[in-house]
Amino acid sequence: MKKHEVIKVENLTKYFKIKKGFLSNFSKSKQEYIYAVNNISFSIGEKEILGFIGESGCGKSTMSRSILRLIEPSSGTISFKGKDILALNSKDLRKYRRKMQMIFQDPFGSLNPRRTVADTLRQTVKIHKLAETIDEEDKLIKEAMEEVELIPVEEYWDKYPALLSGGQQQRVSMGRVIILKPEFVIADEPVSMLDVSVRIGVLKLILKMKEKHNISFIYITHDLSTARYVCDRIAIMYLGKIVEIGPTEEILANPVHPYTQALIKAVPDIDPTVKVKEIPIKGYVPVVPGEGVNCSFYPRCPYADEQCNNEMPTMKKVGDDHFVACFKR
Repeated sequence: MKKHEVIKVENLTKYFKIKKGFLSNFSKSKQEYIYAVNNISFSIGEKEILGFIGESGCGKSTMSRSILRLIEPSSGTISFKGKDILALNSKDLRKYRRKMQMIFQDPFGSLNPRRTVADTLRQTVKIHKLAETIDEEDKLIKEAMEEVELIPVEEYWDKYPALLSGGQQQRVSMGRVIILKPEFVIADEPVSMLDVSVRIGVLKLILKMKEKHNISFIYITHDLSTARYVCDRIAIMYLGKIVEIGPTEEILANPVHPYTQALIKAVPDIDPTVKVKEIPIKGYVPVVPGEGVNCSFYPRCPYADEQCNNEMPTMKKVGDDHFVACFKR
């Protein structure tokens, strides 16, 4: 258990029913499911950034939405500072919305195109009843805009999202979060849709938010370079399961799981004369209904044998706070 634990997730699972054709209503076939998130557990300490890395479709975003109950998990427990989030009714959960927030991947899609920057932030202030007068609202809005570096404030106050750059739009989204003074934030690929030249500014803002407001983060990405810049620890996800988790530098320097090794080898070298390394991952991605009884990476793993095909690996410790789910490593 982590000291000053903020978030604790245990055995979180989210599955979806597989829809079948009309004739299936007359058959006796068993209902089948796709497990988007499959029995994962982890915890996050105070002022810690835990990164989740994996291919598109591995369950990162489904996991994040389940934690915040934007979609309801199928099973498991989620605790925020010891409070069971899944046990809260809608009224009590609303009180926790201020403390648990999310920065979405597409800033333009998450902003109302008919609201100016000030109107967008004002709506957040009104919904959560943060101020009693217009002057108090304006003060909070101005402070939030200054904090996310939308300055001078007067220049952006009445601008609509369409008149802002992608980086500026994401800063508005972050301002909408920071105005609530949350304790836990999920950043779902916050820089993936931004130009490379402006990504560093958003990443620095995340680190600034963490230090100034003691915020714990889940940082979701498929980019190992940005994860290395902001994350204290990283978790590698594959088909709904965590296959490796540990300190960022330790995993990047000494990856244990073959999938982690493949992800790191896939990162291009900045030296154009360096020969691209062959990635030892072949085979196919299994699309198998149900929870499964074997390692999901089995069809692609260069080290797989019959044990991998017949048993589900469990997490084992391979270093200080470094765990991996693999029989052969």
